[in-house]
Amino acid sequence: MAGVRLLRASDRVARPWKNGGGVTRDVAVFPDGAGDEDFLWRASLATIEKAGPFSAFPGVDRAFLLLRGDLRIGIGDRGAQRLHPGSPALLFGGEDAVRAEPLGGPCTALNIMTRRGQTSAILERWSGMKAADRLLLLATDAAPVTVGADIIRLTQGDALLIDRAADNPPSAGQALIAAFIRDQFVQ
Repeated sequence: MAGVRLLRASDRVARPWKNGGGVTRDVAVFPDGAGDEDFLWRASLATIEKAGPFSAFPGVDRAFLLLRGDLRIGIGDRGAQRLHPGSPALLFGGEDAVRAEPLGGPCTALNIMTRRGQTSAILERWSGMKAADRLLLLATDAAPVTVGADIIRLTQGDALLIDRAADNPPSAGQALIAAFIRDQFVQ
């Protein structure tokens, strides 16, 4: 299928955080092969194992959705808040001072980072198609996704990246997290 990529959870490589407090596994990066300084957007799964600060990413907007565990997080001077699975995504700037503390064990979160002024993203539980240049679906449990005439069976943690998803909107169940990514190239 042109414009559809299956991204298996088993293919992800864990990269330790600089502060030693967890690991990150990239789900998808655009453009392919881009590093921390030159990605336009990046989706990753973060496992937070112990309390500590987040790395700074100036000029990047972040959307952060807790998938597993219980987490206390403080962003800038907003004060700490407690997150649990089912909490809405948090939005914050990559230059904001962020400190997180897992409560009762490790936590896992989906983290979408977009280069400010060039791309943007909406991160939420799947409820249907929204305007986007790319759609990233992450399975929180086994989930079939229909794209055109094809049925793609995702296992927990697998993802599906669909370019121009509005041209051929997928049909899927509720066991998915959706990141709607839009290009905003400045002319």
